[in-house]
Amino acid sequence: MFVNEVVPICLSPPMPTIVFLHGAYQGWWVYEAWQEYYALAGWHTIALSLRNHPGSYALEDHQFLELQPDDYVSDVLKIADWLDTPFVLVAHSMGGVVGQKAAERLPDLAALVLLGSGPPKGLGASRPKDLPSGSPSIPDYQQVRRHMFGTIDDGDYAEFHSRLVPETPSVMNQTGRGRVSVNPALIHAPVLAVDAEHDRNQFGPAFVDFYSGDYIRVSSASHALMLGPWGMEVANAIHCWLNWRLPGFQYDNRPAWYNPRAGSGG
Repeated sequence: MFVNEVVPICLSPPMPTIVFLHGAYQGWWVYEAWQEYYALAGWHTIALSLRNHPGSYALEDHQFLELQPDDYVSDVLKIADWLDTPFVLVAHSMGGVVGQKAAERLPDLAALVLLGSGPPKGLGASRPKDLPSGSPSIPDYQQVRRHMFGTIDDGDYAEFHSRLVPETPSVMNQTGRGRVSVNPALIHAPVLAVDAEHDRNQFGPAFVDFYSGDYIRVSSASHALMLGPWGMEVANAIHCWLNWRLPGFQYDNRPAWYNPRAGSGG
């Protein structure tokens, strides 16, 4: 499994590593700019590619189509075993559902950040219907453009889309249709949900209640919270939240719209 590890020249006070988990069709590379940002602030970060995603080991189509969310969860748990220390897990979209399921099995997780995440069972669905299951799902050029960015320069989007890869509908149908059960009682880490104003995934308020967590809504943003023109402000807002929720860490350079709504356990 491929990981992109960035170790800062000067580490901040002993803080947990940040592990970045991508969403459907993507890979470790969607977090490159964030890894640079957090390295400058003294954070050790790792961005992984799930199996059959950029840099990681390839699967035959029949194997890919048989994957289940728990297979992706096991990829995350392999990183946890490798690190063998508490870490912050930042997970996007489909990866957000995988991250929630992994967090059930990570009692020492330092924090969980959900970016435009799909919901677990009982909180609704982020897709109106199932994708066809007979072949890997291919990202539609215009549909992904509207969903991820809204408006974007043609050249910039062409480069982004060229890096996308097929995704397995077996996992997307479960994570996108709200079929993955998660027990919030097993997740002890503080949880932050980040939603974009122009995104169909608007589950942050539900996550506040489900996890007694915190919620930020990013104005003018679309689903690609880490890649659009708003990306560095979102990284900065998460940085501020980590300062608030992780003891012994001091950082505060919050954007104007930063106003997390705390749950009852916050």
